[in-house]
Amino acid sequence: MRHYELVFVLKPTMTEEEMSSKVEQIQKLITSNGGEIYAVDKWGRRELAYPIQKFNTGYYFIINFKTENSELPGKLEYNLRLDEDVIRFLNFKIKPPKKEEEKVETAEAEKQGE
Repeated sequence: MRHYELVFVLKPTMTEEEMSSKVEQIQKLITSNGGEIYAVDKWGRRELAYPIQKFNTGYYFIINFKTENSELPGKLEYNLRLDEDVIRFLNFKIKPPKKEEEKVETAEAEKQGE
């Protein structure tokens, strides 16, 4: 199972409804191709480091997902590249996140060992 983090920036001219439908569309693309989303984070409107397509700001989103489908990242990047509302994106493989339960168990084991 591989874990990925997708960061993308949407145009600042989009309405709240358009943004939510676009994020749902991207999530549906991930889940319909064998991906499992475990975190979605909206960073909101942020200043860009440099103008992109004559925009100085954009709406940032992060989606963390895992999949066994090795073709999903390529398919996802292809669809994002064609989407005119996405002005930038970056999809990269990450280490699996450690669960809170494992952290608690190791802390308890260390206390008992003392």
